[in-house]
Order: sequence, then structure tokens, then C-alpha cells
Amino acid sequence: MNQIFRENLKYILAVLIVWAITFPWILRNKDTILAKFTLAYNSFFGYPNPRIAHQLIAKGDAILEGRKDGGTDFLQTINQFFSSEENTKGTILPLDLALMEKSCLYFRSKEHVEDHFLELTWREKAKEWGSPLFLRMAPQGELTLGPNPKDYWNSHIEAVLTALDYYKRALRFSGPELIAPKKIESVAWASCRPSEILLGYKTHMLETENFVLKKLTELEKLPSGLSAVQKRSVVLSSIKRSDFSEVSANDYQESLLRQILLTGMKNFSPREMDDIYERILYFVGADEREYLKFKFRRGELFFQLGQEEDTYYKRAATEFKEASNIQLASEIEDINLPALLVHEFESKMKEAESYYKLRENSQSLKIIDSLKPKLRNVDERSVGGKKDDILKSYHNLTRSVLRKLGRYEEADEIPFNE
Repeated sequence: MNQIFRENLKYILAVLIVWAITFPWILRNKDTILAKFTLAYNSFFGYPNPRIAHQLIAKGDAILEGRKDGGTDFLQTINQFFSSEENTKGTILPLDLALMEKSCLYFRSKEHVEDHFLELTWREKAKEWGSPLFLRMAPQGELTLGPNPKDYWNSHIEAVLTALDYYKRALRFSGPELIAPKKIESVAWASCRPSEILLGYKTHMLETENFVLKKLTELEKLPSGLSAVQKRSVVLSSIKRSDFSEVSANDYQESLLRQILLTGMKNFSPREMDDIYERILYFVGADEREYLKFKFRRGELFFQLGQEEDTYYKRAATEFKEASNIQLASEIEDINLPALLVHEFESKMKEAESYYKLRENSQSLKIIDSLKPKLRNVDERSVGGKKDDILKSYHNLTRSVLRKLGRYEEADEIPFNE
């Protein structure tokens, strides 16, 4: 052994020297190297590759299906012998993703509560923490108590995370197919990882756009010299027309809406949110009802950004003004006119508030005065009763604007209890 080592010493030293020299560079550029390796790997297998995506999804599904029958894993048996109720000792209860999600939400809402106050009562376990999957494990006629939520969640989390990993790997090959993000969503809530849902749908959105862009380039249907924004407009137009059979406009639009409606955008930066709203407004342009709703939401986004840079208040005012144009939707047959009038009032009020933030108080007051004849749409005369939050915001804004203009007596005449 020593002789072999001595004979190859110069090669070993050469390898060590090369490694010592290149290691800092590799460490500094590891993300780029991994990205290039992944690109080469995907190119070798073909991308997108639905066959590989479906195989990976099937593996994840198999793991979850196997857990739905319960089990008697040795280590789990020992753990549950000391921590579980009499009817679940020595048994892993079947996997119910809805119950895992409920456990996650329950303990997140109680994260500042002492553990001994979280112990469930017999009635709570029987009524609130059961599952149809548990019934087949209980002797006929016996009441099945639900598990301790934390123990139940811990008993399945490793398997659920393994399935999630398969679904995320499938996302690399699924391209414009929506199946992988939906699978990710099905387990992300249960594993207390809602950010994975956002990752899944955002990746689907970008992969769909990249797929269409590549197709248009190959078919030489993409004009040269376009900016990034112009290229995206061409891509969105192609998706909306469903130019390629592999791409579904409905799937793409669902991916956009899920990013906002499902996750609440909590993990987005405001500027990322604007990119999503821009895409959504392009797709809902023909639906006046949805167009007005998302114009208002985009206005709220710009209003939030105005806290960092005043110019965004001007953009917010423009969005709110467009959102208040209810003539776009008033002729729809099944429109809820009272709700539309409330939307108009709130949009105009937010436009006035945007000008107030810009210190353009005269313009703000002009809009506020135009709302006086429309107070009937939000006060006690409105259909559905008084809209207290909107009315309170209106009076507070009016009072603030009047005081900024030095009209203190008029401001003081506005009651605070409205």
C-alpha cells in the first residue's frame, strides 16, 4: 500500500494542487455550474419531456397512496406507544392530506400558546380530528378518536416531503403542462410550505412563455429587434390565441390567478406582483367585470409602492380612475349593479386619496365633492345596508383634505362617529 502511494505521489499532489487552485472559483460559481449542468442534462433527455415528468409524478403518487393504507413501522410503533391514545398505539394512521393541512394551520395559529394548553379534549378528537380513512381501522360499532395533530403530522411529513420532491423534479420537465404545479399544491399546504405553491405556478408561467418564445423563434414568427417587453407581448398574444396545441391559454391564466388568489402574494415583491397583474389584465381585457377588479387591485399595489416613491401614487391614481369607469361593465346582463356602484365609489375615493398623498389637495377635494351625490350607494340608503368601512374612510379623507386646505371649520363639522 505504501509503495503504491509513493509511486503515485506526484499524481496525488497534482490533483490536490489543482483542487486547491480551482476550489475558490468553483465555490464562487457553483450556481452557474449547476445551472449549466442542469441545462445540459435537460437537453440530453429532451425538454420539455412529459414522459419523464409523468414518471416522476407517478413515483410521488405511489408514495402517498402507500401511506393511505396506514402501517406499523417499527420506529413509529415505539414512538406512538409512548405518545398516542389507546386506539392508535402501535399503528400509523392512514395519510389524509386535508387533516395534515388542518394540523399545520392549527399549530400555526397557536404558535405562541404553551404546549399543555394545546392538548385536545376527547370530544375534539372525536368530532374535529377524524377522517373517513380512519373508520376502516376501527372495530365495527366503536367510535374512532382522531390523533394528536402534531404526532399525526410528524408521522407522515417525511413521506409527504419525498412526494413533494418528486413533484418539484417533475416541474423541470413538464414545460407548459399544469399537472406538476397542481400536484405540488396538493401536498404543499399539508407540509406547511405554501411558498412551494407559488414556486410551482410561477415556474409554470415562465416555462410556458419560454416554450412559446422558442417555438416562435424556430418558426421565424418573431420579428427581430424587439425589446423584452415587446417579445412578451407577442408571446402573450400567441398564448391567448392558442397557436400551439401543447399550450393551453386556460392553464396559463389559471397559473396567473393562482399566484394571486391562492397564495395572497405574500411571498412576492410588489414589483413582481405588477408583472403578474400586467399579464392578467392582458388576458381579462375582454371581461369588463374582471378588468375593473384587477385594475383596482393594481391601483392598490401602486399605492403601496407609493410609500417608497411618490411617483407611484400618480400611477395609482390613474389605475383607480380606470377602475371607476363602470360604464365598461354596466351593460352586462347579470351584473350586480349595487355592488358595481360600491366599487365605483371606492375606486374614486382611492383616486382622491392618491392625490392627497401627492399633496394635490385641490384635485383630491374636487374628486371628493363629486362623490357627494353618490353617498347613497354606500350609506344607510344603499342596497345591503351601510358600508361602514368605506364611509369611515371617506369621512376621514375628507376631513384630512379640508384641514390641509385650511378649511378647519368645515373639517370639524364632519362627525367622527360616522
